[in-house]
Amino acid sequence: MLTQSEWERLNGLTDAIYRVKGMTAMREVFLRGLSGLIHFDFSDFELGKPQGKRIPGLVDAVVFSRYAKDFEEAFISLYENVYSEIDYVKWVFSGRESMVYRESDLIDEKARKNSAFYTEYLHPFGLVIVAGISVIHEGVFMGSVTLYRTEEKEDFSDRDMYVLHQLLPHLRNRLGADFALTADSLKNVSYMLRHHYELTPREIEIIGLIYRGNSNETICKELHIAENTVKKHVSNLFEKLRVKSRSQMIHFLIRNELNTLFD
Repeated sequence: MLTQSEWERLNGLTDAIYRVKGMTAMREVFLRGLSGLIHFDFSDFELGKPQGKRIPGLVDAVVFSRYAKDFEEAFISLYENVYSEIDYVKWVFSGRESMVYRESDLIDEKARKNSAFYTEYLHPFGLVIVAGISVIHEGVFMGSVTLYRTEEKEDFSDRDMYVLHQLLPHLRNRLGADFALTADSLKNVSYMLRHHYELTPREIEIIGLIYRGNSNETICKELHIAENTVKKHVSNLFEKLRVKSRSQMIHFLIRNELNTLFD
């Protein structure tokens, strides 16, 4: 089903799942590498978010696509803040086992195209052909990889599904291992900031002071460091969290429930 060169790419991608340090960096490398094996126009790799008895949600999207940044941000933001509740395949996140799927295999096409999720969300963006992986480790939803194609493209093939099936156990192992590093890692904010977002202890200290409303000048006095040093730390925080302003950074903390460390 795969050529020799494709197997080599697949093996290299499998190695990267374990080798690349940091959950964000690993997901970036994974999606970029996957684009060399499966054609897609847009992809995202999000982490699972426990929601009590409700179906788990998705947070911290890493995106790889052929679109501009503002398109990517709009697509992800609308899903997380508006349309996630009516996603017709969201039930796959609450299963006991991981799953590789094509939406065309899960839901009747007529029903899908008549749904609000399709007509109000997918179709306006032009991303209507969907496949993905739901990663579940020991009954806990770890994350999701979702691939999208535009309407004029063919559906994802059996060969594409085969590739995703080969990668699934390795994603489950990596995400499961990271989860197991702490007894309650998805709820341990300090762990999340250090491990998933790769913030240093000083950066965590500074982001806490920013969250509490302190200016750069106040942070300098509080930590006894130069203003240029504070600016450098803030710049690093913006880059690591993929935000452009302090208000966006605070919104990011609240949206991903990472602010509890500083309340």
